[in-house]
Amino acid sequence: MINKILKLIPALFFLFSANLACAAVYDFYVDAGSSQTTENGTEDFPFKTIGAALDYIKSNKLKEKSVFIKKGTYNEEVELTGGTDLVGEDRHKTVVNAEGKDYGMRFSATSSRVSNLTIENAGVNVKVDKKSKVIISNCSIKDSGSNGVEVDRSSYSTKRKFTLKNSSVKGSGERGMYIFKRKIEVRGCEVQENGGEGIDLHSRLRGKISGNVIRNNDESGIEMIMAGTKISIKGNTISGNKTQGLAIQVYNGEKGRVIVSRNTITGNSHYGIRYARYDHGKLKVKFQDFIRQCVKLSGNSISGNGSGDYGYL
Repeated sequence: MINKILKLIPALFFLFSANLACAAVYDFYVDAGSSQTTENGTEDFPFKTIGAALDYIKSNKLKEKSVFIKKGTYNEEVELTGGTDLVGEDRHKTVVNAEGKDYGMRFSATSSRVSNLTIENAGVNVKVDKKSKVIISNCSIKDSGSNGVEVDRSSYSTKRKFTLKNSSVKGSGERGMYIFKRKIEVRGCEVQENGGEGIDLHSRLRGKISGNVIRNNDESGIEMIMAGTKISIKGNTISGNKTQGLAIQVYNGEKGRVIVSRNTITGNSHYGIRYARYDHGKLKVKFQDFIRQCVKLSGNSISGNGSGDYGYL
């Protein structure tokens, strides 16, 4: 009998530890539907707006706090500072509706995580400044007036990395994502039905774009500038976009390193992959030789694109 009990102890300890790990505790709570007149951010007396919670955190000079947001619609623009994290109760039912606002969610000199939210209807739904490190996961970013996500130019430091994972960016008036120089990772996302490019990458980026579905955007699925960029584009499905699947543009003789592997690129209106030069004679080698030096293709499935699978223009 003692031996049986001893054998059960490790299993019971594991279950106890797992339950503790799952029982998340938050610093502050927000509930738009609260009927309480008192608001102090506790679970019993939550703030009624996200802004009230963030104002309290900022005015008291608190750092690295977490805010849990109950299901509901929050008609406000949200600015994150001081390492504050936001967690929604339900991705589709916890909604930041920033209609009429310039931004839905702004990240200002912060290291913040945001998860389980819908962010919608702003001019730009998500804006990341040059001094922020941001991880957005399991969020719906939709119906912006211009760009769904804008990420400012920054350093390559991990302290400034932008990560978007297991999320969707849909229905933007212009680009789904517009990202400038810094370290990035975009994985496991749906990027579709945006009014411009699905993902527009400026020059000198570092990082990975992997395992995404990028489809039915009004311009290219992914468009990027070669100069100084070092990026892996792997395991994505890029289809049904109204110009190219992947557009790689060259504006000068600065080389980059682009690895395009194990993607499915099909059914785009123009080319599957289009290489375009706008260098005005700055290249010192033939254009196709320059592309071979900078772009490595392996294991891709490219077919059924309207103008052909590859184009040099």
